Amino acid sequence: MHRIGSAILGCGFAVAAFVTTTGATTTGAAAQSAIKAIVNGEPVTTNEIAQRARFLRLVQRDLSGDALMKQATEEMVEEKLKLQEAKRLKISVNEGQVDAAVASIAQRVRLTPDQLRMALGQQGIDFATLRGRLRTQVVWQQMVVQRFQRTVSITDSQIAAALEKQRAKDGGKTPDASQRTTAEYALQQITFVVSKAQPGSGAARLKEAEAFRAKVNGCEGMVAIAKGFSEVVIKGIGKRTEDELPPQFRGVLAETGVGKVSKPVPTPTGVEMLAVCARRDIKGDFSVRGKIEDELREQEGQLLARQYITELRRIAVIDYKR
Repeated sequence: MHRIGSAILGCGFAVAAFVTTTGATTTGAAAQSAIKAIVNGEPVTTNEIAQRARFLRLVQRDLSGDALMKQATEEMVEEKLKLQEAKRLKISVNEGQVDAAVASIAQRVRLTPDQLRMALGQQGIDFATLRGRLRTQVVWQQMVVQRFQRTVSITDSQIAAALEKQRAKDGGKTPDASQRTTAEYALQQITFVVSKAQPGSGAARLKEAEAFRAKVNGCEGMVAIAKGFSEVVIKGIGKRTEDELPPQFRGVLAETGVGKVSKPVPTPTGVEMLAVCARRDIKGDFSVRGKIEDELREQEGQLLARQYITELRRIAVIDYKR
């Protein structure tokens, strides 16, 4: 048996393990197709289900017989529902996005997209089956994010509880959330632009930045102060921990009080500073905390996605044919 490998598509995409044998043969001419189900007036054919079943047999090798055909049928029914909902919401996916998803799988299994196409073809699977499945996954991800991005909120208490649970599971290897803290800052970036036409002006702009810094006493008044200087850009960059910042800014925020501006740093853009608008201490090692938060957010997103498709099924008219 020749192992092609396994591929994972992130952000809620499916896990696909592709394994082919040297004795695989391609299918012959397709049998005449019949309608197996009608989803809001749109047919699901036996040929579509057969193609999806061949694909699922590679993805989940323990599936066979009636269970395989049932899952293939339900996947095709839900695919119709998702694409119908995407059409209603006017959400679409272009071929470039599908190409990128295919390329991601191919890269993970160390094949080119053409080689991946050939490997699937050896199992009698039309490459359009993979592309169709990926197209639906991409558009569904966009729909779920659009619908729930304002409702998915992970609290500090949820993260702390998950950290303690992980710590108990791994015998204390996970840092104790109650013993460590990470500082999180609400920041604004101030840039004194240095003209490329005047390469020697950097020193002068550095002095101007120091003068600006001395005048600031709170983020609210910075824009008014900046009006007294030329070519100053102020941009909110949201909440960051120090380890999320570019290297040149690490180590400077601990000595910068709230409402104050960090020391100016020459960069390729000009002379840059960070204004600390707020600060809070977060329990737990940030690298571990961030991973836990991502996992909790993914779990919450999967739950909401299941609720979404359940709702679509509830209001749909689905007629299964014998």
